Formats: sequence, C-alpha cells, structure tokens
Amino acid sequence: MRSIIDHLHTLGHRRIVHIAGLPGLAHTERRVAALHAEAARLGLDARDVRSVCTDYSDEQGAEATRRLLATPRPPTAIVYDNDVMAVAGAAVAAGRGVPVPGALSIVAWDDSPLCRVTHPRLTSLVRDTAGFGRLAAQELLSLLDGAPTRRLQAELPHLEHRASTTRAP
Repeated sequence: MRSIIDHLHTLGHRRIVHIAGLPGLAHTERRVAALHAEAARLGLDARDVRSVCTDYSDEQGAEATRRLLATPRPPTAIVYDNDVMAVAGAAVAAGRGVPVPGALSIVAWDDSPLCRVTHPRLTSLVRDTAGFGRLAAQELLSLLDGAPTRRLQAELPHLEHRASTTRAP
C-alpha cells in the first residue's frame, strides 16, 4: 500500500479512496491500516483518504465507484483490492464520461492479465503468488519433516506503472 500511495501522492493526488474487500479479513485490515498510516505520514487529510469495504465482486466494485464519482468532491484516484473490481470501476468511469487517467487514476491490487488487456492498461501491484505458494509449501513440508521453524521473507511486491495513472487533475 505504501508504494501505491507514494506513487499517487507524487502525482499530486490528495483525494484517494481504497475500495477494499471484506472487512475483518487479516489482509483487508492490513491494507486499510497501511493506507491510514501512509496518509498520515504524508500529511493527507483523513476525510479525503479512506477505504470503502465490499465483497470483492465486480458488482460491488462498480457500485462503490458509482457512489464515489457521484459525490461533490470525487476522488482523483481509486485503489482497488483486486483486478475484477478495478476493471468494473474503469467501466463505470468510462460510462460516466470520466476519463481514466485524465480525471481519475486507477490502481489494481493484483496483476492478472486483465490489467494488461484493459484500455488503458491498469497500473497494478505485482506479486509472485505462485512463488509465495511454493515457498509456503516447501516450508510446510520441511516442518513436517521435523525441521525447526524459520522466519522467511518472500519476494516483495512492486508497483507496475501503466497508463491508468497520471498527474492529478
């Protein structure tokens, strides 16, 4: 989340909304907390940088986007917790005549092929999910064989800059 918010902040975005997944899930809570921490570190107004929880579906991602774009001060950037919601949000923006990235920058959390075939191509957080799974499986097998527990660091995700983000309007 830090790399995403830093990227958007560098582009001049100050009204950033995170369309999150289900509340109560550990990764959702971590992302929401990281958003708040990074916004505070950068001195951003908490009223303009916030999270909205959904069920991760395209329907709720689209509905959240419709509500946000209809507000008197809509966000200039939206961060979606998955690619499906990001694509649905981009479709809502297009349907309302809100140009991406001219009036709204979009960032997707996962880097599925959807991010690379959508127009504009979506800026996204790239993670090696398969590599993380392999590492976890290897460690579990090692533990089952009697090896001691270890603390490991998987490859950190990185932000892939694409055409869906630009300077804030």
